[in-house]
Amino acid sequence: MIDTAALDHPKSAVLVVRHWPSEKWLAQWLSPNATLILSEQALIDAINDPSLIERLSITPYALHSELKLLGVDELPASIIQLGDARWVELSLDASTYMVWDNPQS
Repeated sequence: MIDTAALDHPKSAVLVVRHWPSEKWLAQWLSPNATLILSEQALIDAINDPSLIERLSITPYALHSELKLLGVDELPASIIQLGDARWVELSLDASTYMVWDNPQS
């Protein structure tokens, strides 16, 4: 089921991670009102090793359309599917929008 009302907090940070970030990065950027979207390799890593999700201080999201593109049929229960329209709304309302793609940090 897709959560179309995910995190209705205006002016929060939207963080899209493409590779799983370091503990230091997570401590620096994750806050209770942030929206963390797992994408590409970070999403695949979380699906293959759900224990990674336990390290997060917030609930992660994944774009429904990306799950379909990747052919993912089963998602860990702790990852919430996010519809594309809601992702656009969150992005437009965000105080910060960051795409993290540095696997070394």
